[in-house]
Amino acid sequence: MECQVTTKNLKINKNKAIGTIIIVVEGESDEFYLLKHIFTKVFHYNYISYKRTKTIKHEFVSSENPNNHVIVANTNSSSIKSIINDKDYKDKLYYLLKSEFNKNLKNTPIYIIWDRDKDEKTDKGIEEQYKIALNCFSNSMDNDYDMNGILLLNYPCHESYILSNFSKTEWKEKYYTSKECKRKSNMALCSINDINEKTLLIAATNMHRRMLDYNITNYDTSDFKKINETIYRKEEECFKINKYFNSLSLISIMLVDLGIITEI
Repeated sequence: MECQVTTKNLKINKNKAIGTIIIVVEGESDEFYLLKHIFTKVFHYNYISYKRTKTIKHEFVSSENPNNHVIVANTNSSSIKSIINDKDYKDKLYYLLKSEFNKNLKNTPIYIIWDRDKDEKTDKGIEEQYKIALNCFSNSMDNDYDMNGILLLNYPCHESYILSNFSKTEWKEKYYTSKECKRKSNMALCSINDINEKTLLIAATNMHRRMLDYNITNYDTSDFKKINETIYRKEEECFKINKYFNSLSLISIMLVDLGIITEI
């Protein structure tokens, strides 16, 4: 997709059949709430949660889209290392897919949504782990790792995505810490419950404008590795020099890859 494409040139394909997809997150509640709202309130897809401390839960059964299933699961820890090394959560996902949908981890689109939170800076090897993850998870359906998956980072946290739904200039914002971004999101006159088709397009436009500022003029979600690495490098350089992240969430990439957000 061309990054010059803005809100007026984008549309929501609400009737898009997505089949069964998996979204892996790090948190225990907030990301689940955000994704549940988007996929059940906006798109009316079946929604299944699989939290690290709980069993499989069918939270929303759709009569409108009975064949579209969104599974949201988290790993056993919030460290980026877990998406690579946590065999337990992969086994659980394998069992769920096989037992309920007769699928496996290599024929199911997987999206990994993670915060690039500098609070992890205490771990000396964490930057290398992010680079490994970016290398492993570059395609939702076809990569060389033992499971599918495209890593979609939030700078600095997923609240940047929530904010990007409600301000056309969110891409210009800067955050020194995740706490600062979370605080702004909590204080803003907007909430997850207000996210709708129109705001999702605003968020995609914010993402495009930030990418243009990084000299990224277009992208292909089926081959996102180089773009992902470029964004990561730009954000890391910014933090190293200025001690802040430029506000950016790549959650919209998932909606583009699924064909839910398309060009007019």
